[in-house]
Amino acid sequence: MPDAVTGDALLEMVLTDLAYGGDAVGRYRGRAVFVPGGIPGERVRIRVVSESKSSARAELVEVLEASPDRVAPRYSELSTSGGFQWQHIAYPAQVTWKTHIVEQLLTRIGHFAELPVQPTIGMPDGSDLWRYRTVAQFAIGPDGAIGFRRANSRDVLDMSNCPIVHPKLDTLYVAIREWMRARWGAEAAGFTERFTVRVAANPPDATSTDTMLNGYGLLTIEARPAGAFTNADEMAALASAMYSEIPGLSGVVILGVPGGHGRITAGSDFIFERVLNKTYRVSAGSFFQVNAAQTPNLVREARAAARLVPADHLLDGYSGVGLFSLIFADDVAHVHAIESHPGAVADARASAALNHTGNVTMTEGVLERILGALRPPHDRADVVLVDPPRTGCLPRALSEIQRLAPRTFVYVSCDPSTLARDLRIMCDNGYRLESVQPVDMFPFTTHIECVARCDRVGTA
Repeated sequence: MPDAVTGDALLEMVLTDLAYGGDAVGRYRGRAVFVPGGIPGERVRIRVVSESKSSARAELVEVLEASPDRVAPRYSELSTSGGFQWQHIAYPAQVTWKTHIVEQLLTRIGHFAELPVQPTIGMPDGSDLWRYRTVAQFAIGPDGAIGFRRANSRDVLDMSNCPIVHPKLDTLYVAIREWMRARWGAEAAGFTERFTVRVAANPPDATSTDTMLNGYGLLTIEARPAGAFTNADEMAALASAMYSEIPGLSGVVILGVPGGHGRITAGSDFIFERVLNKTYRVSAGSFFQVNAAQTPNLVREARAAARLVPADHLLDGYSGVGLFSLIFADDVAHVHAIESHPGAVADARASAALNHTGNVTMTEGVLERILGALRPPHDRADVVLVDPPRTGCLPRALSEIQRLAPRTFVYVSCDPSTLARDLRIMCDNGYRLESVQPVDMFPFTTHIECVARCDRVGTA
């Protein structure tokens, strides 16, 4: 590459790979060039927009020879909203490339010579590849626009409806948006800059008043600091009005209430979701998988990886609302679930009662600290499962797991780069990587979920 090509100069190249994050990659005079919107195998014309000593970023100006996997983006305006980077790639090819990227990262970051990576599990046959999300956050612009915030920008894409979320969520979003526009108009941003809508895609059949809610969706509003809201009573009246006037809402939660009130709730501050044979209570602020069609597959893969036997004691780290704990409790003698978020722990305990599950102990606290207080053999951990945030596990948490010496270590990951890093730590300290199963929870995006299994060296 010339010493300075940033600007109007156009270059031609053949793209050869896809990088984690979604950019296609080509090489020009010894340097990697990252090209959003490209597909390996294509010959393209590009314009370099930034450079470093070892790489460059470019914009795609023209596709000269297109890949057979190239398709027309279905919602091109959403490509700038911080996601859906792969709208231009046919879905079967996306699934294949996700497997390849996991293998790349295990090699480059994890330094694994043998790669027991299985083909990525795509969305179930017959499911909608677009309308799967059951949680979404929307923004409000200073001009009153309501929709998704554009990537790396304060601008908001005004959306009369949202075609890339679950139909129930879209219905609620439209009703909420219309309510806000009618009540607040162009001044909406003075009340809140963002709000989150969560729906139950598979609510349980209510058999008691414990699981009977008026609606199926939960609205959480983050009050704008020093904004148009003047006091808690005004907020409470607003929450009650929205709850009673917007069909489908089971509750409205307003955060950031002035005067030390914390939050205000009208109706319920949780919904109920069904996964396989279990009912889960999920509150505002608690994490839960957002792809209702694919979550059962993720759970099944983790369950298969754990290879549990009835006498086992399972430790579930970063256990959230108990997605894995409650299902796996049917397979083992005891589950110890550890979670730091108080709301999620409360949800998990409520869900255990709903499901009449008595062999799960739920501990609120930071994982590595709780693990450090455990003393085997009194505190058994035959199998350890972790489902950490995108940043992965802290080194101390991994060292404490190694001290407990579980037979099997199962890692559910939403970031294959930190997964590769953490698996290398485990495999440098007495474990062997046996399998990695990618699961596509987010079609048309570059996000990749994985279920990995490590066995302690010397165990069958």
